[in-house]
Amino acid sequence: MKNIARNLLIVSAILVSSLGAYSLYLAKQDYSADSVIFNTSKNIAINGYDTVAYQKQKTALRGDPDFQVDWAGSIWFFINIENRDIFAAAPKNYAPLFGGYDPLGISKGYTNPTDPEIYTVKAGQTFLHYSPEYREAWEIDRGRNLILANSNWVFLREQLLEMQNDE
Repeated sequence: MKNIARNLLIVSAILVSSLGAYSLYLAKQDYSADSVIFNTSKNIAINGYDTVAYQKQKTALRGDPDFQVDWAGSIWFFINIENRDIFAAAPKNYAPLFGGYDPLGISKGYTNPTDPEIYTVKAGQTFLHYSPEYREAWEIDRGRNLILANSNWVFLREQLLEMQNDE
């Protein structure tokens, strides 16, 4: 009788741990499949720039492939291990809004690529811009533009996901 109870306990523990590991796998897959990040053809996010440097070093710096993190279906480069670890601990705090696409374009209902050298950081949020002119136009009426961009991002993101899944 003792062996049956022991065996049931062992089988239950194996089953529960297997299901837990499988659910974590599915959660990671679901997140990756649901990610839209502006990147190059090699899945390098924001052209290899260090997204933490915008806030921490207050400048645009190209990252080093020796310090990288795979997040949201893209590879992110950093200038040092400290920035890499900061990002790995809280990527949503440092990843540019709207997947790194230009927020002015998003506010007008379309996506366009960005230049990682042209950016703004406001209230701890990083925005990458298409050009200095787009950055200036974004800043002139940032509050209104942000509201429009947030509402447009919902459907633009879905379109980008469809295109990404077709590839």
